[in-house]
Amino acid sequence: MKIKKSTIPTDSPVNAYLPADYSDVFVCEVISNKKVSPDDLLIAFWTDFPGWVNTLFEIRNFLVKFVGLKADKEDSNELENCIRTGGTSNFTSVPAKSSNETVMLLADKHLNAYLSAHVGGDMPQQKISVITLVHFNNKLGNTYFFFIRPFHQIIVKSMMKRVVKKMLQP
Repeated sequence: MKIKKSTIPTDSPVNAYLPADYSDVFVCEVISNKKVSPDDLLIAFWTDFPGWVNTLFEIRNFLVKFVGLKADKEDSNELENCIRTGGTSNFTSVPAKSSNETVMLLADKHLNAYLSAHVGGDMPQQKISVITLVHFNNKLGNTYFFFIRPFHQIIVKSMMKRVVKKMLQP
């Protein structure tokens, strides 16, 4: 499965949150008789981390406590309910949903990050996009993202490949 950089789909609700201080879109095309759901994709992204990603998040959560950023771990059942119903859980909310996209917002005092799963096309050919938009609320947000940006891109591409493969298994 090849994952490449792309642009935000024109029909994406996430366009309402532009302009952003940072944005990226990673896309892959799959051929499968299994329908990929944006909700299932986001839930898997946030509840099924490989060990190395868990370790990075634990380090991140330890370090950000010293500057007053949120370091709580989301309850996976609450998060799943939030994504499916368009609700709120801890510091996560779902500000927009459509039949082919779910947009999640992670809000903190330093930045707001919109993370979206968009599924386009008709089965069996589906185009899956994972979109990130970041709005810096202050200098701390800019500094924080400067340090995590390289990890963000590696994690998103790796998780996307892992999650989509798992979702399409027979």
